Amino acid sequence: MRILSIDFGTVRIGTALSDELKMLASPYRVLPYSRNSPAEIAAIVAEQKVEKVVMGMPYALDGTESEMTRQTKNFAEKLRALIPCPVVEWDEAFSSRRAGEQMRGAGIKKKKRSRKGMADTWAAAIILQEYLDALR
Repeated sequence: MRILSIDFGTVRIGTALSDELKMLASPYRVLPYSRNSPAEIAAIVAEQKVEKVVMGMPYALDGTESEMTRQTKNFAEKLRALIPCPVVEWDEAFSSRRAGEQMRGAGIKKKKRSRKGMADTWAAAIILQEYLDALR
């Protein structure tokens, strides 16, 4: 069974999946945000045999909740109502910035890095990898 992570956005949602051993996170898919997004993620949970979802939470630097934090928590609640596995919250501080750094470090050209959604899936992978590392 795998773990799915979500980098939620009001335009795009980045996702990443762990391997079966729950050691490595890989960018998976970007979804355009829509009213049907929770159902689309529920379908991924079923088809990929996901046992847990890690939701990146965008807290402010001082640890308080922002409007985006509230929107993300609202999305997580909608998802909880549709899937049979737990949804855990994980601080996503600086994941988008680190995604850009890792893509550059991996030699991904600027044109490819700027494709819509690529940074979102990499950010989801960073969130998931931090979670997986914390489990060990």
